[in-house]
Amino acid sequence: MKRNSKLNLKGDTDMAKRTSTASAVLVLSLVAFGGAALAASAEDDSFNKVSAGLYEKAKQEGSVIIYSVWDVEHLVKITEAFSKRFPGIKTSYWQGRNPEIVTRVVIEFQANNPSVDAILSDNAPPVIRAAGAIMPYETVQKNLLILHDPTMPVVSLQIQTLSYNTKKLKAADAPKTWEDVANAKYKGMVALDDPMRAGPLSSMLAGLKGLWKDDARWTKFVQGLKALNVPLHKSTSAMMRLLVAGEYAIGMPTLLHDTLEEKETGSPIDYAKTAPPIVFPRYAGIYAKAPHPNAAKLLTEWLISIEGQRTLDAVGRESSRKGFRSKASIDTAFPKGTRSIPVEDKLFLEDPKKWLDTNVKPIWGE
Repeated sequence: MKRNSKLNLKGDTDMAKRTSTASAVLVLSLVAFGGAALAASAEDDSFNKVSAGLYEKAKQEGSVIIYSVWDVEHLVKITEAFSKRFPGIKTSYWQGRNPEIVTRVVIEFQANNPSVDAILSDNAPPVIRAAGAIMPYETVQKNLLILHDPTMPVVSLQIQTLSYNTKKLKAADAPKTWEDVANAKYKGMVALDDPMRAGPLSSMLAGLKGLWKDDARWTKFVQGLKALNVPLHKSTSAMMRLLVAGEYAIGMPTLLHDTLEEKETGSPIDYAKTAPPIVFPRYAGIYAKAPHPNAAKLLTEWLISIEGQRTLDAVGRESSRKGFRSKASIDTAFPKGTRSIPVEDKLFLEDPKKWLDTNVKPIWGE
């Protein structure tokens, strides 16, 4: 039997209408838990060992509450899969934008309100951690992660690509590196993300600054992008639509899963495999006052497990796990030996506005 219910939080108004609950629909026996699941992969040994103990504690807690920036349809599938794997734990979620999540969690923390358990997002968890509202938790699967944070497990990645319209540009004429895009010959041809919105281009600039460790080179690059004299965009999805339509020849940056989906459907889109992917962490942060901390830890560990990563992959979210093979994994989408560029700048992660005001705004202006 399948049940749906709504999460009722005090003080919630219009934002609560997107709240949903996915309940258990499949009972797994301990035999199946210890047999078929263990047989899925020897690499999940650490997950299976810790999850057995966490599951018993999580069942006593009975629920896990999630705040997330992820798409609602993704959250539905993820929570349903988790409930199938671990029956007896009611899953509820609230979906909002990163600023809304940060504001809500910080206010709840200051009010000593045990309101949420897990925060699934990219930008929000580090900002919330800086406010003291994250419970430090290091996953037992840390050695399997492409990016590892000792206080908040990285369960997925945002992987950025340099894409171009194959009808507007031949492969030989397309940029080969991120730096190439700042060439004056591409003036007016680039769909450019707004560098001041703390979006993909902002994180790309932070990643390249950390990689190059050369302020003069980095400043010249940012100046070159500004000199392209193109409109700025606040949605990578909208940018991709314009790129597919031929309104622009180059997308800077695009997301790997969007690029691959367009290629699969026959759109005139390709990407420069010689431009190393920029990778930004997507976290599962555990709230400092979580009412169901063991359920939150179990959800986090499951998301990193092979089963959890397959679930994320199925909804188009890139894996954070080393060696996980899928069409949207770095190992599959880029040549062997490609070294990704991680976004690790602490100030950018915890206070992106301050980082942008300090580093980008003096060059870019208002």
